Amino acid sequence: MTGRVLVAPVTASPTKPLTPSHLKLLLSADVLHRATSAFTDVTLLYHPLAHAGSRQVAGFWEYLDRRYPDVAFDALGEAGIGELYVQFQRSPRAPAAAIAPYVRRAAGGWAHPASLRVLEIWRRHYRDLGMTDAGLADLRPPVLPVGDLVRLLTRHHVCVDGRPFGAPVFLDATAAGLPLRTAVTADGHANYLMSTLGELVPRLPGHDHVVLLHDVELRTDYRIIAHVLGVLGARVTRLEFPRVPIGGIARAARHGDWRGYTLDDYAGPLRAEHGAAAVALGLRCYLVAGLSRTTPDSFSRRHLHRWVRRAGRLLDELGGPPPVAGEVAAAARRLAGPAPYADPHRCLTTLFARDPVSPAAAVLAAVVGDPVLV
Repeated sequence: MTGRVLVAPVTASPTKPLTPSHLKLLLSADVLHRATSAFTDVTLLYHPLAHAGSRQVAGFWEYLDRRYPDVAFDALGEAGIGELYVQFQRSPRAPAAAIAPYVRRAAGGWAHPASLRVLEIWRRHYRDLGMTDAGLADLRPPVLPVGDLVRLLTRHHVCVDGRPFGAPVFLDATAAGLPLRTAVTADGHANYLMSTLGELVPRLPGHDHVVLLHDVELRTDYRIIAHVLGVLGARVTRLEFPRVPIGGIARAARHGDWRGYTLDDYAGPLRAEHGAAAVALGLRCYLVAGLSRTTPDSFSRRHLHRWVRRAGRLLDELGGPPPVAGEVAAAARRLAGPAPYADPHRCLTTLFARDPVSPAAAVLAAVVGDPVLV
């Protein structure tokens, strides 16, 4: 029998719009979680403010208060806040002492109004796409504080604590042939690896398998995370996803290449033409199954439109009483094969197979659930 599975996609902090790259990974995690939950216990871990104490987030909040103290962020859209984030990334970094108060407030569960506004918009996107909201309203800090985490990892010989000597803290996966990786700077700032581990490590005793989903660009960092979790006794699988190029270029959101490619830019017009259900399914199919898993083509509105039309036809063909839970569980389990989880790419490509392993109606119910079908 498959044990309890913990699904943990890399977290996108609420400082910019959800890009096609973000959505490819998040929709993959959503499909994996939904389909796996049809045949075993599974937890989706997604805490968007997990990295609030990092320079990337806390530094952005300090920048906003210093440069734009009078802006009413609740009147801005995610693109407007994203533009401020691009400016922040191009500006000189504030000293550690200026960021420290924001780190302390974040540790107490506080979030800046700009990020709260982005999270409000993201919750609407999740509802529109029928995605599982695993914690967009969760403002708590990571479960395991940095100091406790460093002591635990040091005892297991996967951490080098240089703090007594005024040096950084390093994650040590050299036993796996990986380089030392700074986790806490000499001036005390923990990066996203520590907040990721602070979320994951306390949950290991309740799960038998951990599935990590991340960008290809984060491969080395996530190999280190997987090694650390393995030393602590976890069975870990990593799933890598390439970023989705826009205009032939695949870059991080901090560069602002998402302009004109936010969900409101392309999904809103499609919903008016084809309906919310077709767009929700079509976007999943396009980003997760339609784009290559290794060398994706650039995001294309034309191809997305084609997938939305296909999704609409499929929903029309499969209309009627939903399959019973046993049929859905059997379909999802067959798609998983020997793995403890259902692969999202395989699930979605099966929907359009000429000779499917499982009935399409059961697969559809497994990978998208009721929100898309109503």
